[in-house]
Amino acid sequence: MKIIFTLLLTLLSLNSFSINYSKQKIKIAGKVKKEIVYSIEELSKLPQTTFKINDPYAKNKLIAFEGILLSDLLKLHAKEGTSKIEVIAINDYKVIIDNKFVESEKMLLALKGDGKYLTVREKGPARIVVPGKGKFTEGKLAKEGVNWVWFVKTINYL
Repeated sequence: MKIIFTLLLTLLSLNSFSINYSKQKIKIAGKVKKEIVYSIEELSKLPQTTFKINDPYAKNKLIAFEGILLSDLLKLHAKEGTSKIEVIAINDYKVIIDNKFVESEKMLLALKGDGKYLTVREKGPARIVVPGKGKFTEGKLAKEGVNWVWFVKTINYL
């Protein structure tokens, strides 16, 4: 009886996790045409781009990340004269990135890795990745990795 009860609790907690995951929202704010809050599913319906990237946070494993280019979000939402974006994670880690860098580096708001939605374990459900950097050494990661924001909750246009 204890085993059945334990299994039932485990199944219920897994179901609860998936419900919470589907409720994750990304807020677009700041100097925007209109403030908006997207669900992961809504973001998935916007034009998607895929890059194969050596993920420095997964031991440089080659992963096909899929999501929306930050430059596409910029064109879709930002007002004229916006020069930077501020990306904020759920733990309030934040970076400010120049729009020229966002465009030149083809930064991606990744929602999927290898065809599957990113889990919390994979730094999802939404994270920033940058293609074309190759494998990261520890020293290079300290410099280049600051813009790889995990658990994105807000994108502010400045």
